[in-house]
Amino acid sequence: HRILAIGDGANDVGMIRESHCGVAVYGREGSQAVAAGDFAVDRFECLRRLLLVHGAWCFTRTSELILYTFMHNCSYVFVIFYHQLFNGFSGAATLHSLYILLYSSLFTVLPQCAAALFDQHVPAKRALHEPQLYKYTLHARCYRMWSYWINIIDAIWQSTVIFFIAYYAYANNGNIDASVFGFSIAFSMTITSMIHVILQTTRIDIALISSILLSFLVFLGFTLIFDATCVVCLNGQSPYYISYVAFRQGIFWLTNLFTIIIALLPRFFIKCIYNSTMNPLSRTNQQHNISSLTQDTHV
Repeated sequence: HRILAIGDGANDVGMIRESHCGVAVYGREGSQAVAAGDFAVDRFECLRRLLLVHGAWCFTRTSELILYTFMHNCSYVFVIFYHQLFNGFSGAATLHSLYILLYSSLFTVLPQCAAALFDQHVPAKRALHEPQLYKYTLHARCYRMWSYWINIIDAIWQSTVIFFIAYYAYANNGNIDASVFGFSIAFSMTITSMIHVILQTTRIDIALISSILLSFLVFLGFTLIFDATCVVCLNGQSPYYISYVAFRQGIFWLTNLFTIIIALLPRFFIKCIYNSTMNPLSRTNQQHNISSLTQDTHV
């Protein structure tokens, strides 16, 4: 269990510090409680919105971010692992080292941040009018061990689809070399990761869409500039004009389109089924699931 302490005076400082989460209320007894608290509000009336809205949002956003981070990194690690099976574990890289470096730190970071900052599993008005929905957060229904394993399995599925569809599509094509093959995988990984954020979040807003479009433009702009200027600027195989060659190949676009659809199809169907039959936050399933939420004692 976790303890929330609420206080407004100097005599509450010890309680606030010892609790897992301390909320201080501005009062007439000084600012000692405010200095010791994790959160501060100016009136007791604000506690309802702090807990039912912002507290629930914060927990679900953090949970989704953790699960996505595991899935996101596991996916591209397995892509690299699959390539080692075909080169005798020689250490040769399918992807250019700079794409591996920037995959998580630049190309796909904005959609993750947008989802972690703005996603709302329930609207604020509904959370205030239906306080029983807080039990979904209280019992950590969005962050369980099975949630972790589902995302790991999804990562293995996506990496398998991304690598092997490209491998067999380009196997007998004389116009596609190892560099174009690696860039095709990097392209599929990046686009799949961006669209995956849309499927994982509950609320799709302008911030999320803008972050995905901006990330795609950054990825595309970096690729075109880097491939046009970098001949031997980094160790390893030269990326010079690799993307330009790939973009002129019809098989490149067909392979990536097919790969992205197949990679994301299981999550799309599972989410549709879950939202229509099992999601405790769905209005049609809320009355059926509220009893199970009450009986669940795990935090």
